[in-house]
Amino acid sequence: MSTHALLTELSRLGITLRADGEHLRITAPKGALTPELRERLSAAKPALLTHLRDEAALVTLTRVPREGALPTSSAQRGLWLVDRLEGGSASYNLCAAVRLEGPLRVDVLERALGHILQRHEALRTCFPAVDGAPVQRVLPAWPVALPVEAVRDVEREAEHFARQPFALEVGPLFRARLVRSPDGAHHLWLAMHHIISDAWSMGLLLRELSALYEAFAAGRPSPLPELAVQYVDFAGWQRRYLTSALGAAQLDYWREQLEGLPPRLELPTDRPRPSVQTNRGATLRFELDSVLTRGLKQVAQEAGATLYMALLAAWSVVLGRYSRQDDVAVGSPVANRKHRETEALIGFFVNTLVLRAKLEGDPSFLELLGRVRQVTLEALAHQDVPFDAVVEALQPERDLSHTPLFQAMFVMHNAPSGPMKLGDVTATPAALETGTAKFDLTLTLEERDTRLVGALEYNTDLFDAATGERMVESLRALLLGAVEAPSRPVGRLPLLGAAQRERAALGWSTPRLPYDAERCIHHLFEAQARQTPDAVAVVHGARTVTYRELEVGANRLAHHLRALGVGPEVLVGFCVERSPEQLLGLLAILKAGGAYLALDPMSPRERNAFMLQDARARVLLTQRPLLALLPESPATTVCLDALSEAELGARPGTPPPVAAGPESLAYVLYTSGSTGRPKGIAMRHGPLANLIAWQLRVCTVGPGHRTLQFAPWNFDICVQESFSTWATGGAVVVVPDEVRKDAVALLDFLQAHDVQRLHVPFVVLQGLAEAAQALGRVPSSLREVYAAGEALQVTPAVEHFFRALPGCVLYNNYGPSEAHVITSHALAGDPGGWPRLPPVGQALPNTRIYLLDRLGQPVPVGVGGEVYVGGDCLARGYLHRPDLTAERFVPDPFSTTPGARLYRTGDLARALRDGTLEYLGRVDFQVKVRGFRVELGEVEAMLCQHPHVREALAMVREDRPGDRRLVAYVAPRPGATLEVPALRAFLKERLPDYMVPSALVLMDALPQTNAGKVERSRLPVPTGEAEALYVAPRTPEEAAVAAVWAEVLGVAQVGVHDHFFERGGHSLLATRATFRVGEALGVTLPLRSLFEEPTVEGLARRVTALKWAAQAAVVMESGEDREQGEL
Repeated sequence: MSTHALLTELSRLGITLRADGEHLRITAPKGALTPELRERLSAAKPALLTHLRDEAALVTLTRVPREGALPTSSAQRGLWLVDRLEGGSASYNLCAAVRLEGPLRVDVLERALGHILQRHEALRTCFPAVDGAPVQRVLPAWPVALPVEAVRDVEREAEHFARQPFALEVGPLFRARLVRSPDGAHHLWLAMHHIISDAWSMGLLLRELSALYEAFAAGRPSPLPELAVQYVDFAGWQRRYLTSALGAAQLDYWREQLEGLPPRLELPTDRPRPSVQTNRGATLRFELDSVLTRGLKQVAQEAGATLYMALLAAWSVVLGRYSRQDDVAVGSPVANRKHRETEALIGFFVNTLVLRAKLEGDPSFLELLGRVRQVTLEALAHQDVPFDAVVEALQPERDLSHTPLFQAMFVMHNAPSGPMKLGDVTATPAALETGTAKFDLTLTLEERDTRLVGALEYNTDLFDAATGERMVESLRALLLGAVEAPSRPVGRLPLLGAAQRERAALGWSTPRLPYDAERCIHHLFEAQARQTPDAVAVVHGARTVTYRELEVGANRLAHHLRALGVGPEVLVGFCVERSPEQLLGLLAILKAGGAYLALDPMSPRERNAFMLQDARARVLLTQRPLLALLPESPATTVCLDALSEAELGARPGTPPPVAAGPESLAYVLYTSGSTGRPKGIAMRHGPLANLIAWQLRVCTVGPGHRTLQFAPWNFDICVQESFSTWATGGAVVVVPDEVRKDAVALLDFLQAHDVQRLHVPFVVLQGLAEAAQALGRVPSSLREVYAAGEALQVTPAVEHFFRALPGCVLYNNYGPSEAHVITSHALAGDPGGWPRLPPVGQALPNTRIYLLDRLGQPVPVGVGGEVYVGGDCLARGYLHRPDLTAERFVPDPFSTTPGARLYRTGDLARALRDGTLEYLGRVDFQVKVRGFRVELGEVEAMLCQHPHVREALAMVREDRPGDRRLVAYVAPRPGATLEVPALRAFLKERLPDYMVPSALVLMDALPQTNAGKVERSRLPVPTGEAEALYVAPRTPEEAAVAAVWAEVLGVAQVGVHDHFFERGGHSLLATRATFRVGEALGVTLPLRSLFEEPTVEGLARRVTALKWAAQAAVVMESGEDREQGEL
């Protein structure tokens, strides 16, 4: 074992070593020093003594020569790089405001600030670049002048002062301003860039200001002792430390500790994460009362931990449960002033530790607190390694959309000091808000008296204020739960406050609405047939069938089926071509009291045979031409086209008396099973009646309207299509199969048949929209379009389609086949304002929806949870599968109704504040690429925004074991040409790198199932992808970029497809590379360019674009008058 590894092990065991001459002195907890370990220490004694002597040599800070370029610390280099990427923002400004009341002597204040400026080199430091890397340059002191300015709006002026960025390369990086408010008080505002200071430094500055003002006002000299060293000396020491054996040992600890860390905390955001991180922020302030604070201290004491550790553990749990991750990293600052000399210095000493909390196994809060204690103590023992050095060593996935290693911070401040004094002047310090956020979230807590005062800083481009308030409420609820029951598993600690818990118990439901629950769906048709017997019920080509004709024919066939034993709970296999006879046969089965099992004649015979056998169908209703396609079955076969008119005419034309009701079986629908064995969903009449009742309430079309009968009858949408139409006196228009599969033909069909209502999957809607745009016409009769079955996207084509149909409403429906449609969202008005990925809407009447975590607890608003649905919408269960029914249809813990159930959908969704649900994907298929969670819908939506893309589908493929990659299948618009490089460039401008598919497959059209959904099984394996082979530079720009990279990276050869960071580059090398590439090619290349285009090919293309832009700018002169313009 190496010395580094042995020291790391000793640190974990709490064992310390010191050198005493040639002896090795050991201090260890009782029982930790085993005989085996003692033997290993004896063998490693020479190496350990050498290490300890080297460590002793690093204890003292010594002054570095002041000639030439001065070294920067690791933290300064990191912040300099951040400034380069952000282009000069105020996000790293440290500001303070001091209200001064009393007889202020401005000249004394100026002298005191000037002395501090002279005393601390850091305040006079700037950071020019030498060969693309920063160095420190100490500027001469300048006289401090504080002209008093009278201002009316102090708060607004202070905010303006705080938000002014600094120029790191030229300085100064410290400024002060003195103003007088209308009430006569003075206000001193101070600002420093974080690269020369930290929170400790700001407190030190204010204390020194107080001491100097008091001394100078009294005519005394400075009471402050001379400083032996300055910050630049610490930077020099740090460089020596990082190259020492001790530094290497500590870095090894961080490599081991953070190995396998998830690349990002997947917090649910209110808006999509920008491809480049922004720093706009706001702060929410709150308090935790003294009772809770006292209880937390007691819990921490029982665990041998501190209040800081207890709060960190709780914050980690909140983050983990919000993000649905059990491995959470939180950043936390430490003062990092272990050398006594640094305590009196202004400078950027603070270091950030990455504290990892592993929540797997659902530990109790006390168990987790023990883990957090251990991690924190180890981190503190290894705090000398700066955060930026850890980042460079670990080389995490580079992504400009978020900070590396952690995105949430936790800060614990000690109790603040009271009002400071400036002689006879009372000075009250306060923080100045910069309106920025360095991270996604920063939780800050400090003890005041007996309570905790907190602030949650959040990025406003990601989160709303209401989301921040809910997170604070979750933290408070969890802390209360931990104090009350510290032995409870953290996954079962509450995340909801009292008001949220009360709301969650009700589910995401809308008010209950009455409907005729005793009627079956065919009764709705019968009622309409009595009301409008001569109205058209079915249209098929030139043929029309009235309600009377359909009613009488269905009644006679129902009597015939009754004679064959069809009645309640009897299943009838049903396979009839699309025609009025198909609808008549289906009505007849229901009128006979039976339930239908729809079969697709184009499905494999084996699948149809399984369904007939598994469902135990007693009768098979079909047509003679289809017999050859169907399997043999013991069921009694009835061919509609073989029944004579005389045979049916002898049957009564009135409905047969059948005792079927809302609990009776209406149909069985088979869907794919996870084991490969299809499962039959047994649907009752009651849920269907509730669905139709809702449809009638939202329906905007009246009697005589026409609805397209698009879906095959082995899909549940058919019931909604047909029976909601008949319940309002409309006509069902049967579309031929060949038209269903042809977007142009379907477009013409809708117009020719004056169709007002349409139910289709998104892919069909997209095809229609593309066809309409290409042909320049839309089906003007359309009034309602219902999209269901797959995620809806408002693509440019869909937007154009509905803009041409201003009176048409688009509904986004969602619901599993085990229930009817359970949510719906209406999109109306200007399509330009519709979201690209619309929500699935609010719950339908008499439907209860719960969003629960993996332990069955309600999740907060905005947080993803599994969709559980209950109420009047549920199917009976799975036919002849009591085990599977019990697994998926579970008791409803929130209902007081005996026997109430919830169906576990396996879908993820989150609720917005108004109860609207957003669909997030599947629980059992979390898509992750390179450790990042990817929303496939977002990738698809972005692809469909390309002007030449008609449709797109994204998926993760694993065609070779262990090789999971993101693949997108794309079909162009008619007449358009797509090229993979251009499409990839389009995505890279709009999405984070990990969301850009590694393979883009161009197809003429995406394959579809009979129901109009994309048939994923027919999507081809990507071929011809660019392999990681060397491709030589092809242009002068590529050659120059490759040459610079080879030199900077220290490699022999760089190809045009090589990735800078995958070849060993890191942030500092990126700075050097962009500087030298810009120098070589005569352009000013921002650092961000390399992060956005990390390949030689991409960066060379960016350089070429910059050159063209520079050449295109012209200045035109004409006579004495000058005219400027850009070309």
